Amino acid sequence: MDHLITYRLGVGYRDSNSTSPRALSDPTGPTPMATSLLEQASSSEPSVSDRDTSSTETLFDDPDADIILRSRDDLDCRVQKVFLVKSSRLLNGLIQAASDHSDAAPVGAREALPVVQLSERGAILHNLLTFLLPVTPVLPPTLEEIMELLSVAQKYEMSHALVHIRGSVALKDPPLVNKDNALRVYSLAQKHGLRREAVQAARITLKSTLTIEDLQGKLDLMPGDNLYELWGYHQRVQANLARNINEFRGSSAYTMLKCLDDDATPVKTRTWIDDFVFSMASKPSLFDLPEFQSALAQHVCHVPRVKRGCSSCAYLSIQTIDKFWMGLTTFIHANMEKVSLNHDNYVA
Repeated sequence: MDHLITYRLGVGYRDSNSTSPRALSDPTGPTPMATSLLEQASSSEPSVSDRDTSSTETLFDDPDADIILRSRDDLDCRVQKVFLVKSSRLLNGLIQAASDHSDAAPVGAREALPVVQLSERGAILHNLLTFLLPVTPVLPPTLEEIMELLSVAQKYEMSHALVHIRGSVALKDPPLVNKDNALRVYSLAQKHGLRREAVQAARITLKSTLTIEDLQGKLDLMPGDNLYELWGYHQRVQANLARNINEFRGSSAYTMLKCLDDDATPVKTRTWIDDFVFSMASKPSLFDLPEFQSALAQHVCHVPRVKRGCSSCAYLSIQTIDKFWMGLTTFIHANMEKVSLNHDNYVA
């Protein structure tokens, strides 16, 4: 029977005034060492708010380890390099260089293993390894650390790990990137050179306007040049939508909402749906289903030309509205994809 590879994963915090890690939990039961540490700390255990979470210590301790990855804050991760060398050409080179300059030692030896010194923090290194080793993958707890994790995986050209991490991020509920934090995500993506995240965040920022009033209290989220570039992106999207909006007006999704009162409309006179799509093209933040429903409700309640409500649109089926909104969404997204962020510093 093949040897079963196991990893012992201990998680703890280091007191800022002590060098001893304090175990928090072990789902398989405490080891003798963890029990001893808990007994030693029981009389002076600090509260979570008092702990220095920046010194979180996580230990991968594989009994068959043949390499040590050491973080910049001196976290040692004893692992098998077979899981690492195929994940990254760059990391493989660092491992090979460390092995070539290390004294030979038997596989699984607890001492004299080659050491690869890395520039990443221990907490981020731990999260990255959970996406490379046969253990449950763990995302960092904060937005900033997730973006840092993505940048590290990108730095070492770990394409499969990037897909895995982004897949885990996509499963988060509520979504990691939303209207409220899109500016922050965009700024972090710029900082770390994450093109995909920058594009995603930039598109979500289109749900808001970049006016001084709307940016009140948010101007410190990113450097001025990044904000200027994002403003330029908004302008290009608006121009592209305005230029191509007649394409949507000629689509079957648009003509589905033709109402009986429009038959009496003079040639070249805009209808209520024209008003909505032209307004949305000049102000993409109006591309929102509640905004459309509000426009429809106003039309149903009052048609200026006939001075009464529109009875035909009052009974639009849900299927008709869904088809219209799906067609409009496809049109909007297709036009967004035509607009580049024009950032040369992105590499992913």
